[in-house]
Amino acid sequence: MVLRTLCAFLLALIIGGIVFYVAGFNPLQVYKLIFQGAFGSVDDILTTLSYATPLIFTGLAFAFAQHAKVMNLGTEGQLYVGAMVAALIGGYLPALPRVIFVPLILVVSCLAAGLYAGIAGFLSNRFGANMVIVTLMLNYVAQLFCSYLVNNPLVDDQGIARTAALPEEARIGRLVEGHYLSSSILLGVALVLVVWFLLNRTKLGYEMHFMGTNRIAAQTAGIHVNRMMVVTLLISGALAGCCGATQVMGVQYRFTDGFSSGYGFEGIAVAALAGNNPLIVLLSAILWGGLKSGASSVNRIASIPMDVIAIIQALIVVFMVAPKLMDTLCAPLKKLLLGRKKRGAAAAE
Repeated sequence: MVLRTLCAFLLALIIGGIVFYVAGFNPLQVYKLIFQGAFGSVDDILTTLSYATPLIFTGLAFAFAQHAKVMNLGTEGQLYVGAMVAALIGGYLPALPRVIFVPLILVVSCLAAGLYAGIAGFLSNRFGANMVIVTLMLNYVAQLFCSYLVNNPLVDDQGIARTAALPEEARIGRLVEGHYLSSSILLGVALVLVVWFLLNRTKLGYEMHFMGTNRIAAQTAGIHVNRMMVVTLLISGALAGCCGATQVMGVQYRFTDGFSSGYGFEGIAVAALAGNNPLIVLLSAILWGGLKSGASSVNRIASIPMDVIAIIQALIVVFMVAPKLMDTLCAPLKKLLLGRKKRGAAAAE
């Protein structure tokens, strides 16, 4: 899996370099600027981590569902639900002490997003609805409803499509003073470990994996497949909702119309790059955040369109979702590495 990911990344860089060259840019110079913009200084690294933070949550959400072979394409809508609930509770209810208020908002927001995701499971089990279509369409329902709220009943006094600002008691602090990197990245790292443990060390994780491997065999073995699908969506949706809640509580301090740049859909790409491994999702999100941070820097310094740089991200996803192609391309390298290992072992003897 690691070799496949590495090959996909390198192949995307090569083809992306060709695109840059055809577009009239020096590929090596572009990649140098991307790397410097992402990791060239402490401030650049902090910016990369801030880009990566929401992708940790949405990448985990999609990867978790995929372990049961449940296609949750609704993470964008679920994070909108989590964000709106966080903004409503934090901005319009009487403030409580921070030690109580922050966890309360997070829990309720995650529950709301999880229940919203569970709608797709219910429709699939009860009426045979297509999971992919339902989760995808629910994105638009959530986004448009939230847009209606902030453009009509919740519009602020200045006529801007946003909710009231959260009080200090409802906010997640900055990780570094003077930078907009939120402390919610620590929650993201903790959830990576929790999800890994849940999938690899619990009965739930075993049943999810069994269900994802062979649904009929799982049902024969006594696993309630329909119930497991709903539980999977509830947890996956809660993880996505946590993304929206932490963006409102730790970055913007209110819900603003169109606040997400597509974190839910980018999370799908992050999970694909990580092979749906929760631990690798963390590294994948940082890499993806680095590409976004570096792209912004290149666009600012060299005036290279960000759309051109986004080609690399798209290519990585294309190669990662074509495992047979990558296995074929990686076969010579794998054979070379195994041969070298065997020769090393023979020499040691």
